[in-house]
Amino acid sequence: MKHVRRCGYFAALLAAGLTVALGTVVRAQDELGGAKTLYVNASYEEALTVLDKQAGAADASGTKAAEIQYYRALCFIALGRTAEADQAIALSVSADPFSVPDTSELSPRVASVFTAARARLIPEVARAALAEGRQLMQKGDAAGANRRFDAVTKLLSEPGLAGRADLIDLTLAATAFSELTKAQMAAAAAAAAVVPAPQPVPPAAASTEPPAVATNGAPVGAPASTSPSLAASRNASGAQPTPAARPPSATTLRPPSAATAPPGFVPAVPVSQAVPAWNPGTGLIATMGFSGAVRVTIDATGKVTAAAMEQSVYPPYDRQILVAARDWTYRPATQNGKPVASERLVEIVLRPRTP
Repeated sequence: MKHVRRCGYFAALLAAGLTVALGTVVRAQDELGGAKTLYVNASYEEALTVLDKQAGAADASGTKAAEIQYYRALCFIALGRTAEADQAIALSVSADPFSVPDTSELSPRVASVFTAARARLIPEVARAALAEGRQLMQKGDAAGANRRFDAVTKLLSEPGLAGRADLIDLTLAATAFSELTKAQMAAAAAAAAVVPAPQPVPPAAASTEPPAVATNGAPVGAPASTSPSLAASRNASGAQPTPAARPPSATTLRPPSAATAPPGFVPAVPVSQAVPAWNPGTGLIATMGFSGAVRVTIDATGKVTAAAMEQSVYPPYDRQILVAARDWTYRPATQNGKPVASERLVEIVLRPRTP
């Protein structure tokens, strides 16, 4: 009798234990971990049911969303549903492009599917991030833009993407814009920390002469006697005519905006202001426009004694401008007829390639 009671007791415990265990399994299956267990046990359809429920409840972006889509893709691949697997991989990359799945424990065939998909999808994500960064930069959000550009360089440094010939221009553009926005952030921080002091050097006077254009390093800023021909070369709308040789790009130098000069002060006049040729090649950089300004210090003989970027144009080109500026010559500024040292701000505009 006692034996029967004990059997009944243990049976009750076993039943209770099974109930608890089954309840635990059911609850686990409602979790991402439960779906992973189902996948490992080759219960792909059941795993997809759980994962689809999780995908509906989770945000569309973030690490968790990326992991859910990753396991959905694994299930689809196991079931031979290739098209749906591609869609799941795309959703995973879109949710969190920096969440790189660990494919070391997958079969070579399945791992190759993910590697090929990321190699196809990541460049598009990077291009979108670059475009968004440029928009933020144009709006004056250098910090936000810098985060986008740094994200692009990080994405393109992944194994399988780094060094790809078709991505070199994209990588260079992201790197250059990252440097540019960092310089803008540093300049803004420095300007906020320093109280502006009065400028002892007379400012350059306003110039009504239209912007001169240099192509392939041709001289610009010719003496005043040539100004009429420059003005006459412009069309009726005031737009710069296309050079006859139709070079791939052009560099525009503009005088500073109007400023009040001291009585008796006459600003320096450019005699030779040749700029380096802008040769962006045929890639992504060639389709972009850049602008900035260089400030030159001119002595009483008309020679440039110092040059500094007031605003970066394009980091690799900045260095060329600073070297070239040392060879610029001017008719010196005068104060009551006597030659004096002065400064001049020269704006540089690199125009996109002309079709």
